[in-house]
Amino acid sequence: MYNIFPSLLEWLPGPHHRIFRNFMKLRVFISEQIKWHQQTRQPGEPRDFIDCFLDQMSKEQEDPESHFQEETLVMTTHNLFFGGTETTSTTLRYGLLILLKYPEVAAKVQAELDAVV
Repeated sequence: MYNIFPSLLEWLPGPHHRIFRNFMKLRVFISEQIKWHQQTRQPGEPRDFIDCFLDQMSKEQEDPESHFQEETLVMTTHNLFFGGTETTSTTLRYGLLILLKYPEVAAKVQAELDAVV
């Protein structure tokens, strides 16, 4: 339904408003990071993914068919961020479920944490 009537969701109550706000906050953060990278990078000496992408973007700036555009960089960085958070949260959730299933293991983990902390 969102794909057909995207403006309709603005009028409907629900948690999707918070999701859209958070999406925009992350987008603004990524855009700020890209601007900072553009101002501070040394071409040919990448520090991270954004620098590599910007290097390739400058190489292909004359090619109208190039997929190396700033919007692509924003969305790719966004996807990398969510990919990392999803795998981490899934791993943590699975680990906690295992500890619930095996309380004797949870007791050993707690004892080890108590000994270290």
